[in-house]
Amino acid sequence: MSLPSPRPLSADETASLNASIPTEFSDYFGPLREGVPVLPGPVHLPDFEQEESCIVLGDLQVDGLLVNPPHTTLVVTGSLRAGALLTMGKLVVLGDVVVGDVYGNSFCNEVCVVKGSFTTRCLVEKGHFFEVLGSLSGEAALSLSNVVSVHGSVSARVAALGGMKDEERRKVLDASLFDDSGSLVEPLIVARMRAGLPLLRAV
Repeated sequence: MSLPSPRPLSADETASLNASIPTEFSDYFGPLREGVPVLPGPVHLPDFEQEESCIVLGDLQVDGLLVNPPHTTLVVTGSLRAGALLTMGKLVVLGDVVVGDVYGNSFCNEVCVVKGSFTTRCLVEKGHFFEVLGSLSGEAALSLSNVVSVHGSVSARVAALGGMKDEERRKVLDASLFDDSGSLVEPLIVARMRAGLPLLRAV
C-alpha cells in the first residue's frame, strides 16, 4: 500500500492540533500553519522508510520496520504502531506508541517525543533524545547516553535509563550486536533490525 495523497490542513484542524501540542514539545514542534500538506489517516503500511518529512493526520500503523532517517521529520497526530522503529531524525507522536524494538541515534541532534504512553519490547538509545510524557513499558529500556526522559511510570524487566556499562549491555542484548572487543556496533544493530531479528538476547 502506498502513501495517501497529501491535502492541505484546514483552519479548524490547525487550531485543534495546535491546542493539543504540549508545552514540553514547543522546542521540537512549533505551531502548525493552515494549508500545510498532511497525509490523511489512518495510514496502514507493510513497512515505511521515509524519503521526506511528513505529517500523518491521525493514526499510523506499520506492520514491519518504520525508518525515520536523518534530516527528516515524522509527525503523527494520532497513535503510532510499528513492528520495529529505527529513528535517526525527528519523530513527534501526539498519541500512544506501540512498537517492537526501537533504536535511536542521531548523535544527539534529533528527538523522539511522545505525548501518550510508549510500549516497546526493547528500546535502545544511543545519542538520541527521547521524551515520553506518559508511561514507558517493555522488556528492556536502555539508555546508553542518559537522554531518555519519562514523565510517567517505567515498567520493564531491565530498565537502565541512567546509562549502562559494556559488560551490562552484553548481558541483555544479542551477542551479534557487538564486535570482537565487546563494543556495541551501530551497523550491526541496524542490519539486525532490517532483517527483522530481535535486539534482546534470548533468555
